[in-house]
Amino acid sequence: MTGSKIKSKFYKKIMTRVMWRIIAGLTFVILAGFLIDFLLRNYFPQYLPYEPVANQIIRAIIALVVGLWIASLLVAYAESRFAHTRKDLYGLTLLIRITIYIVLLAIVLSIFHVSIAGILAGSAVGGVVLGFAIHTFASNLLNGIFATSSGTLDYGDVVSVNSWIWNIATTGKIIAIKTLFSKMLTQDGSVINIPNSVLLGSSVLMVFAREGDYYVYPVDTMVSADVPMELVIAEAKKAEALRDVDVYIQSRNGLNNTLHMLLRFREVTEINAIINAANKAVDAAYWRAKNGMTLFGQSYIAGSEDVYNLLVSFPMDVESGNIITAAEAEHLDIYLVGKSNVMNTFLVKLCSSGAIEKHLSTVNLQLETIYNKLKHVAERKVAGITEKSS
Repeated sequence: MTGSKIKSKFYKKIMTRVMWRIIAGLTFVILAGFLIDFLLRNYFPQYLPYEPVANQIIRAIIALVVGLWIASLLVAYAESRFAHTRKDLYGLTLLIRITIYIVLLAIVLSIFHVSIAGILAGSAVGGVVLGFAIHTFASNLLNGIFATSSGTLDYGDVVSVNSWIWNIATTGKIIAIKTLFSKMLTQDGSVINIPNSVLLGSSVLMVFAREGDYYVYPVDTMVSADVPMELVIAEAKKAEALRDVDVYIQSRNGLNNTLHMLLRFREVTEINAIINAANKAVDAAYWRAKNGMTLFGQSYIAGSEDVYNLLVSFPMDVESGNIITAAEAEHLDIYLVGKSNVMNTFLVKLCSSGAIEKHLSTVNLQLETIYNKLKHVAERKVAGITEKSS
């Protein structure tokens, strides 16, 4: 049997059930009328004047029950028919419910011989009161229809709701779009009901982008500008939490730099943990980068992962060129980086692999020995010149 024949057979089955339920409702109405008339005439004749009201109430109750029964059947059909895609499912079921509710309202009012048009035409005050009474209902209803029919919101969308009704932006996943309210699962794991009029009429919505099974969540974090951002980003990307995260330098102001990170998550309840891990990774990267830097004058110079910058100062009683020559003869990578009235400052680049503390001690002692030897030579030279002159 082809797919089209199966769908046609299923559709006919649903329509048959709807018709049988309508027939059952009409049958119940007729039987209820006979039953009420029989009971009142034979057992409660004193209540015969209320027979019309009793019949109206019974017919209204049966109409509501049958109508809601039919609504649930049609919604179930829509859910089974569109089970392969939920893009417009809530919009369709919402329209089904609204249509049946309107029909039921008209049937119930006709049963009680009530005309809304007559009431409004006969009473301006009643129209104003009724207008105010149904304003919120109509606003929520129309916004719910607009949300689903226009594709503004779909089931499963992760959105950030920034409303001027409340000050805090709310991020969550749309888990239901109902007639008057929509349900959202927040990043804290709570489920909140937001009136459709607030969700669409008094808010700015940001729908997060998707990459396959993942949602993309943007986060900005500030880092002190005393460390080059290139070093911070390079260190941060080594962390597991940021290995596959896009990190950009958003802005600079001289004091702080702002990093823009595009985090990815599957479920909205993972957002808090992912943000926490990302911020921890950036903070740890900042301190690793800063600890690998050396104070040089009024600023810092950055070292790499395998290089440690050592600053050493010696009095100017020994020529700086002699110190550099002697240190290079012992295979030290040394540079003159500063002079003052009494001191020379040298930068020595050391390999930071292994026990850096032991390496620092060895190099410092090595440079101290070089300085002392050169100073002794300089003192002997000065003493020899003095003896010759005398």
